[in-house]
Amino acid sequence: MMNRAQAYGDGLFETMRVSGGRLLHPEEHYFRLMAGMRILRLPIPANWSPDGWLADLGISALDPSTDYRIRLTVWRTGDLGYAPSEDSGIEWAVAHSELDTVGYPAVRLLDLGVFQEHRKSAGLLSNIKTTSAVLYVLAANFAREQRLGEVLVLNPQNEVLEASAHNVFYVQGDRLITPPLAAGALRGVMREVVIGLAPELGLTVVEEVFSPFALQQAEEVWLTNAVYGVSAVRQFRKTSYRSARAESMQKLVQARSEVAQFQ
Repeated sequence: MMNRAQAYGDGLFETMRVSGGRLLHPEEHYFRLMAGMRILRLPIPANWSPDGWLADLGISALDPSTDYRIRLTVWRTGDLGYAPSEDSGIEWAVAHSELDTVGYPAVRLLDLGVFQEHRKSAGLLSNIKTTSAVLYVLAANFAREQRLGEVLVLNPQNEVLEASAHNVFYVQGDRLITPPLAAGALRGVMREVVIGLAPELGLTVVEEVFSPFALQQAEEVWLTNAVYGVSAVRQFRKTSYRSARAESMQKLVQARSEVAQFQ
């Protein structure tokens, strides 16, 4: 039977990494999930406290010697039709898949392009991972067709917001620059982690929009997500980049993941 997530994209999802039998960065994932559900006006189960939510992910049944990608999808129940019924609730499903490394892998080096066919606009819905993800499907498919590791997603003003499956940062001097949430960038968990760790590398975080051309003046370009941590761009157009500070940040991310729990 078709559900509302299939019919309308009336839901959201959270993609996470489990390592050593523990969810990495649980606090950031939990509060992003709660914020997204409130924005979509999805009812939150009474037992979805931080501990209750973790219990429903089924982590205890996983092999602690293997790392996993976990996807939690939550959608609104009820009859079809745009307007939800007054007594609508939620359903959810959890999918697990094994990853190749234990802990975050060595920094991946990716070739970067630009996705030009469609644009992403600003707004609260732009910050959350809804199940209406056609833009990202098309961007990722374009990257595959062009044999690129990733592609940039732009706003209507041709400014960078993110990539198909990552947030975007670039390093210039002692500044670490990334698009702001207010411009329409996804509220990525690893984006939040990296912003918090940046001062440990002597970097000042600057949130501002920029054109793809600004990346050609960068020293390093980083791509971040919850599954792989920090990846680095090897080449964008005719510009090649270093990755030494990306590697240093990945080490900080790994160290934080080993101790970070709910505070």
